[in-house]
Amino acid sequence: MAGRRLTRTAPWLWLAVIALAAAGCAGTSPSPSASPSLPKTTLTACTVEGVPADCGYVWVPQDWAYPAGPKMPLRVVVLPARGTVHPAPPLFYLAGWGAPATGFGNVSWAAQVFQTLNETSDIVFVAQRGTQDSWPETCPGLMTTGPALRAAVSRCLASVNRDPRHDTTASAARDLDQARKALGYDKINLYGGSYGVSMGLAYLQAFGQHVRTAVFDSGSLLDVPLWQLSPLHTQQAFDQMAARCAATPACGRSYHPAADLATVISQLQAHPARVAVAGSGTVTVTVSAFLNLVEEYLSSADTAVLLPADLHALARGQWEAVIRARQSDVVAAILAGNAVETQLQEMTIRCGDAWAAMNPAPMSQEAGSFPFGPMSLDVAAWQQHLCMLWPHDPGVSGVVRSSAPVLFLNGAADPADPPANVAAAPQTMPNALLVSVPGGAHGVLATGCVLPQAIAFIQVGVPASRSAWAACTRTIQPLPFPAAP
Repeated sequence: MAGRRLTRTAPWLWLAVIALAAAGCAGTSPSPSASPSLPKTTLTACTVEGVPADCGYVWVPQDWAYPAGPKMPLRVVVLPARGTVHPAPPLFYLAGWGAPATGFGNVSWAAQVFQTLNETSDIVFVAQRGTQDSWPETCPGLMTTGPALRAAVSRCLASVNRDPRHDTTASAARDLDQARKALGYDKINLYGGSYGVSMGLAYLQAFGQHVRTAVFDSGSLLDVPLWQLSPLHTQQAFDQMAARCAATPACGRSYHPAADLATVISQLQAHPARVAVAGSGTVTVTVSAFLNLVEEYLSSADTAVLLPADLHALARGQWEAVIRARQSDVVAAILAGNAVETQLQEMTIRCGDAWAAMNPAPMSQEAGSFPFGPMSLDVAAWQQHLCMLWPHDPGVSGVVRSSAPVLFLNGAADPADPPANVAAAPQTMPNALLVSVPGGAHGVLATGCVLPQAIAFIQVGVPASRSAWAACTRTIQPLPFPAAP
């Protein structure tokens, strides 16, 4: 889990925004009241997350239905191409759920991962509206239920200084195109991970004529309700891990993940655990918090292999030993639902985008038999109530039709966005190639030969070679389980 960027892996895991980090660009955001004309922008030298860059702001309408109305600034960071005075088309980096592309480690990560590409191409980061650096708004109390939720929504909407209904993925796609124009680019390449795939598909749907190539890492199509399917997909990822453990002699002799999972759930149903956590006092661990934790383990290939041993320890009540071993990540997962401030952009998107839909009625039949199902049903009921109260413009939906070369990378063991969630892409994107990464979880770009293959695809700018990718994936082996004590 170390080094993971904020994703949409589970709706219950990131229901509340984690304390916003400093963006790393010098200076403060200009006053929204300045409201200059579009599309001018000026970049100045800056340092972001230790990386030399050019920084500035692009101004966009708060409401694209009224482009002459009040404007808002979006933070922009550009890593100029280093090795040429005639750069190739740029790469636009699209961030995960709730995070700004210009912060949260995204700039330093992309600068390292795309170092080769940056020799000839600018790398561009635009902080999505409503996230850090681009006029974020937050409110407390939105994680509650019943009458308290109605009251919290009313208080929130009375306190905000702009209407959050416009912070949709559809608006953000228009913002991205405004940034493209303001920076003087015509054709661009896209890289998006997790929710960044949704953002990239939305841009491809609306402005596909400007897309040269797209690499979509661990995402789903816009018309696939991935959160509604999350109990099934989390169970599938868990079952894959458990089957691999059983087939590995050392792991299979020592651990029985499914039995240990059931034991911990039964224990917590009877008595939630009270665990002393350094720096956080005593934490109450409920069934939901525990399942958050399991899903978080499964979302990274590095930690999925640690799950058999840690589940075995938790089934024996060794919570504090596991927390000491995994300190920051375990505590973050347990406490994820306790943050008091919620980012309003996330509420608008979950109520508007088709992929975020959660309908409790069919879910009660489809998810009830899975250990992860009841928790997801609770979230679906909360979201249904929230979205009856929350103002939101239409989000993104439907199929994406494009002839642009697109590369979909999905981990075979991803609990959120498995390969099945993009299986229909070639029907409307004839130059799309689907790559399933063996043993991969959520975020597979840096796996073995995947990164150099993806960079070569962007550089060449033509449909990806099926034979080359087949040869690549044959070399990838799932991470081994650690030796049992």
